[in-house]
Amino acid sequence: MKKFYKNQEEIVVELQKLKLKRDISVEELKIVKQQFKEDISISSWLQTAFRTLGRFGAYNLAKKIIK
Repeated sequence: MKKFYKNQEEIVVELQKLKLKRDISVEELKIVKQQFKEDISISSWLQTAFRTLGRFGAYNLAKKIIK
């Protein structure tokens, strides 16, 4: 759908809105990129592995205590 403008000022305002939306989108992409880098980092993998091993160890310990 085409939008019709009545004067130059409306065009300028619309362009400013679009620029702000674009800037917001770029910043959101930067945040997603940083979060992705953190998610695939070695320290993140190690934390997940230790957490899983800890749960597994606690499960085995509880299992031995119950027997």
